[in-house]
Amino acid sequence: MSEPLYKSIDELIKQFQTGVGKKFSDLDINHRLTGIGRKDKGVLGKIVEEGVFHYSVNSRPEADFANLGIELKTSGILRTRNGVSFKERVPLNNLNYRTVKEQTFEDSDMWHKCQKLFFALYEYLEGKDYGDMSLIASFLHKFSEADIEVMKRDYKIIRDKILNGEAHTISETDTNYLAACTAGSGHGKLDSYAREVNLPVKQRKFALKNGYMTEVVRRLFTNEDIESIVKASELKERSLEEIILGRINPYIGKTETQLKEMFNVTAKSKSRYERYIAGMLGVSGQVNKTDEFIKGGFEFKTVRIESNGKIEQNMSFPYFDFKEIVNQEWEDSDFYQLLAGRKYLFAIFKNNGQEYVFDRIKMWHIPDNILNEEGYKVFSELKNILLSGNIVRGFKTQKNGKVIRLNNFPKSASNPYFHVRPHAEDREDTCDLPVPDKLTGLTAYTKQCFWIKKEYILSVLKEN
Repeated sequence: MSEPLYKSIDELIKQFQTGVGKKFSDLDINHRLTGIGRKDKGVLGKIVEEGVFHYSVNSRPEADFANLGIELKTSGILRTRNGVSFKERVPLNNLNYRTVKEQTFEDSDMWHKCQKLFFALYEYLEGKDYGDMSLIASFLHKFSEADIEVMKRDYKIIRDKILNGEAHTISETDTNYLAACTAGSGHGKLDSYAREVNLPVKQRKFALKNGYMTEVVRRLFTNEDIESIVKASELKERSLEEIILGRINPYIGKTETQLKEMFNVTAKSKSRYERYIAGMLGVSGQVNKTDEFIKGGFEFKTVRIESNGKIEQNMSFPYFDFKEIVNQEWEDSDFYQLLAGRKYLFAIFKNNGQEYVFDRIKMWHIPDNILNEEGYKVFSELKNILLSGNIVRGFKTQKNGKVIRLNNFPKSASNPYFHVRPHAEDREDTCDLPVPDKLTGLTAYTKQCFWIKKEYILSVLKEN
C-alpha cells in the first residue's frame, strides 16, 4: 500500500468525506473487526487509516500526517438527554518516564506529536457492534492559549512526581485537562521503569480527559452558549483551582440572607445555592456548564449540614445501561472514568439554627485506593449479578398492600462507600437486561445507578 501525502487540511477533509455515512464494516478492508464485535475499540482508528485515508498502520513517533503536523484521532460521541458528549478520553501517546524527566512541556514528544489533532468522529450506539456504527463528521482541533496554560501545569504536575520519585502515585485526578491514564494489559501492567526505581510504576499514556473533549465537541455541534470563568492571562500566574478559590473565599461566613441580597436571588429552590456560587465566580449561567468545569471534569455540588451535624442526601450518578455494564472492563467502564476524572467542588452551607451560612468550599476527588478497591468490588458484583440473571431475590408486601420486588444489587450495608439503588421516574422506567431474570423471566428492569454513601461524604467534609 503506497503512502499518500496530503498537502493541506482541505485535502484531508475532502478525503474524509468519502467515508462519511459509511459503516466501519464497509471500511474494514483488512477484516480487523472479524470476531471482536464491539469489544476492541482500538481497531477503529486502524480501519479509518486504511479504509479512508489509505495508508498503512504504523507506530512512528511523529504525527500521522507529519508534513502537516497533524495527528489523526478516531473517536466516538454520544447523544444523550444532556446533549452531545465524548464517549471517553482521547489517548495521545505513551508516557515514557525516562524522557519526560528530561523534557519540558514545549519540548515533549507528546506536544510535538499532538499540537494539531484531526478528529474522525463516529456516533456511538448503545448495544451495537462497532461494525454497525458510522463515521459522521470531522474537525481539526487546535488548543487555545488558555488550554495550553492549563496543560502546561498538568504536565508539570506529572513530571514533578516522576522527578521526586513519586511516579507510582500518579493519578488522573492530579490534573485538569491532560491526564496520565493507565495503559497495557488490564490497565495494571508495570512499566519497565518500575525496575529502575524499585516502585510499582504502571504503564501510562498521556490523554485528553473526557470532559475536555466533551466541551470541544459541544461547541462544534451545538449553539450552546458556554461561559468562561478565567482568562488565559490569569492562568499564567495561578492555577485554575487557585483562581476559583480566590474568588469564592471572600464570601465565607456570609449568611444566606446576605448572599441573596448580594446576588439578587429571590428563588427558594435548591438552585439558589448555585446562583450564589455563580455570582461569586462572576458567571451568569450554570456553574457546571462553564468552559473550565466541563473541560476540567469539575462538578459543583451543594451540601447542607443541618444543625445536628448531619447531611440528608446520598450522592447519585447518572443511571447506567445494564447491557453496557457487562461489556465493560473496570478501567474502561463509565463508572470508573466518571469518578477517576472527576473533581468535586462542594459548597458547604451550615445551619446555625436560624438559617444557612456559607461555611467553606471543599475541593475533593475520590482517592485511588477507595475507587480501585471498593468501587471495583461493587462494579464486579453488579456485573456478575447481571450476567448470572440473579436480579430479583423475592417480593415484599408493604403495609398499604403494594407488592415490591427485592433485588440482589449491591446494598448500602455491604460497602462503606458505594451502593446501587434505583434512578428512575417509576418502576416502569426500565433498561433492557443482558440476561433474563431467572426468578421472574423479566427482560428489563427499573433503571439503577451507583451512589456514594452520605456518611462517607460527611467524613470527607470533616477533613481539613
